[in-house]
Amino acid sequence: MKAIILAAGYGTRLQKGLDELKEKDSKKYEKIKGYLGGKAKPLVIIAGKPMIEYTIENLERADVEQIYIVTNNKYYDDFEDWRKNYKLKGKLKVINDGTKSNEERLGTVGDLKLVLEQEKIDDEVLVLSGDNLFTFEMKNFVDFYNEKQASVTAVYREKDKERLRKSGNAGFDENKRINFFEEKPKNPKSEWICPALYIFNPETLKLIKETDFQGENKDLIGNILVLFHSKLPFYAFTSEQRLRFDIGSIDDFENANEYMRKKQK
Repeated sequence: MKAIILAAGYGTRLQKGLDELKEKDSKKYEKIKGYLGGKAKPLVIIAGKPMIEYTIENLERADVEQIYIVTNNKYYDDFEDWRKNYKLKGKLKVINDGTKSNEERLGTVGDLKLVLEQEKIDDEVLVLSGDNLFTFEMKNFVDFYNEKQASVTAVYREKDKERLRKSGNAGFDENKRINFFEEKPKNPKSEWICPALYIFNPETLKLIKETDFQGENKDLIGNILVLFHSKLPFYAFTSEQRLRFDIGSIDDFENANEYMRKKQK
């Protein structure tokens, strides 16, 4: 199995939070700016090392054979510098999507299609967001895919309505087959949130490649499930516990940093 880490965002929310912190609490800003400032979110330093390294170590334990990281022109050199000094560089390939600003971005689906087509990938692939620090073993997710022999996504129960409104929202039957999926719903129908983590089988990849995603459909990867879950079976790997930290704010960064430091001890 191959993996694609989507890392072509421009970190606008996180940078805005850092700018606001500079005005509100200059001491705290000076303390953490070196871990966050000017970095792509996957390269933010969490408990002593870039966040992406935790993800790669997790994928390694799941026996993923090749990892692609798709980023943008702004951060491509930063990722390449990091990759050249990383112990698993032979299994990693960094791909530049060619965009130079948030306004030019291809969107997560656009970046996924770029990698699939450029690297001629047509077998099963694990796709995840580089913005996230995952708190569970990917091997369990891969085992679930192998059991179902169909495309799968991970979901966990979330009580916070605001978080539900900002993420993919899923429902499923007693066999865990997904029967509805919405991206960033105004009125969420369930408490099951999707942390942008998928394994797509060859049949799903074929549909993705053949589909012309336009407008918002190319910007949110959950729209693949929105469009296809009634055509092909998708199953939900479920957890009652939170599966990730989404590093989109200073609070998220601090919570993730504290979590990993405790885990290391």
